[in-house]
Amino acid sequence: MKTFLLAILLASLTLLVALMSNIGSVPPAEVAAQEGLPYTFFFTRPDMLGDPNNPTGVRYHSDGKLFAKAPDGSRVILSGKGGWNPDSKTAEGGGRYTIKDASGAIKSEGSWRVTDFRSFEQFSGWWGMGDDFKEKGWQGPPGSSSFSGFLTLRVSLENQGEGTLVAWCLMPDVLKRHPHLVNPDAHVSDGISLTGSKFDFTNFEENEMSLEGVMFYSTDPASGGYVLTPEGTTVRKPAHDDD
Repeated sequence: MKTFLLAILLASLTLLVALMSNIGSVPPAEVAAQEGLPYTFFFTRPDMLGDPNNPTGVRYHSDGKLFAKAPDGSRVILSGKGGWNPDSKTAEGGGRYTIKDASGAIKSEGSWRVTDFRSFEQFSGWWGMGDDFKEKGWQGPPGSSSFSGFLTLRVSLENQGEGTLVAWCLMPDVLKRHPHLVNPDAHVSDGISLTGSKFDFTNFEENEMSLEGVMFYSTDPASGGYVLTPEGTTVRKPAHDDD
């Protein structure tokens, strides 16, 4: 009898280990979607492929470090990812932060996390680099669509307190379709800002001129945007709010 019970216990432990292993292997974006957050964001580093002046594609890397400067010359640098649900107005995610003074010396660093969802505004358009322009390193769940827009979140920085984080993804075709983003808003690409009682990081110019970016994805069938084809190109996914 003891041998029989021991065998059952060992089998149960083996099953539990297998289940835990499978959970750990699920990509973060898919975990967020499965937990009721159909929209995901990544601070990414796009690597242009081919001729820099006439690229044939782009590869996304999930090690982007977005930054913004304050009037005193200090800057905040953020890495991370997360997700949100605009219907339930919930969000989660986070990553690492570093704050440096004007000389480049580190003033503070640690983790940051999302504490609340504020808003999201989507814009039509995508890369607009031709039908053969390929995208690699797609970070969203299989079958998800990607799009541009502005995401506003409440966040908390370890040892620094709370603030409002705005992250945006603005592809070349988006800027052509929505000229007000260029003039008077002075946007040329992706970026972030962080404001609050201790934060005044609103100068995004240098980041927008760099190759540090933001990517948004959605598994919501009603969400518009662009979907990845088996050939590695993106095609427009029609939706009721994407004319």
